[in-house]
Amino acid sequence: MSGGIYVKPNEELMLLLELNGFSVLKYKLKKQLEYEDSGNLDLYRHKKFADLIVSHYLFKEKEDFLHRNPLTYQANWDKSINSIDQFIFTHPDLDEETNLKDFLALKDFDAINRESILYDVLDAWEEEYRDASITKMKNLREMIKLLPKKSRKYRKPSKGAMIFSVIIALLSILLFKNYPVLQPSFFIFLVNLVDDFNQLLYDIPWYSFLGVGSILLLVTYTVLNNALSRFIKDAKGEKNKHTERIFNKWENDIKNSHLLQSSLLEDYVDLVVKEPAKSFLDLETLIGPEILMNKFKSYVRMIEGKFDWMTKHYEKLMKALRILFTVALLVTVAFYLVGFALIRGWVSV
Repeated sequence: MSGGIYVKPNEELMLLLELNGFSVLKYKLKKQLEYEDSGNLDLYRHKKFADLIVSHYLFKEKEDFLHRNPLTYQANWDKSINSIDQFIFTHPDLDEETNLKDFLALKDFDAINRESILYDVLDAWEEEYRDASITKMKNLREMIKLLPKKSRKYRKPSKGAMIFSVIIALLSILLFKNYPVLQPSFFIFLVNLVDDFNQLLYDIPWYSFLGVGSILLLVTYTVLNNALSRFIKDAKGEKNKHTERIFNKWENDIKNSHLLQSSLLEDYVDLVVKEPAKSFLDLETLIGPEILMNKFKSYVRMIEGKFDWMTKHYEKLMKALRILFTVALLVTVAFYLVGFALIRGWVSV
């Protein structure tokens, strides 16, 4: 509990760290990304985690969507909310708060004054939302920058071990099929040896099972080695120039979407000043920037999730992969040694 607000244990720990002078920027950005789903535009005014968390928990207590900025509309809001004229606002020229629909129905204002008040209200919503969008993009960039640039700790699995596994697995598969490629004419002894191995595989079921087990273990190791290598590469490679270009493109897309949003609102003002009864404007036509921002946030969450998952499970995964390779190697060695011993008559079945 902090200042009358109940917080999670990890949030309380971070509050204490910040209070004692430690930097909690990365954690603050992650929590802000999480808190943004509430639609609280006040979050972007706070640089300290303590102020951010107070703003979030106080806002969470409110559920009056119609007092919010309509440009933050989300599909999970009450289904009855579908038009901008439902949203409530205050203005110095009005005695009390009202929504756009009721305001447009008033007879107290001429067209010029009505237009002026409309622009004041819509411009305030636009400016508040645009400032929040700029801060959101800045925070998303910062979250990527805070990922370690290079870390020797998180190395990819051995490529040599993977290539070795592929070669030996292919060799074992060829033994089962007794392909001529394993019987070059200039190595007569090898021809006989391959024939003997192949015969053993068909004569002794348990030996054949040992060979299949060896192949499956080697193939499994190869697949997991490759998958983990690609995952680590992806998790560590999100700070390259390509990512910078992605963010630049996003900012340009957001800018264009804001321009379209402004154009729609200007057209709306022109329409309702002349025809106040036509005040309905579908919110879904106005939330292009919000849809794009949610898409960008999902991308950054994915990157953060990948990196966090990798750092949390890296040691366990690498240990499991080493154990798997060791077992595969031992089974494979046993397969060939037992086969050779059977061929030479050193052991009998």
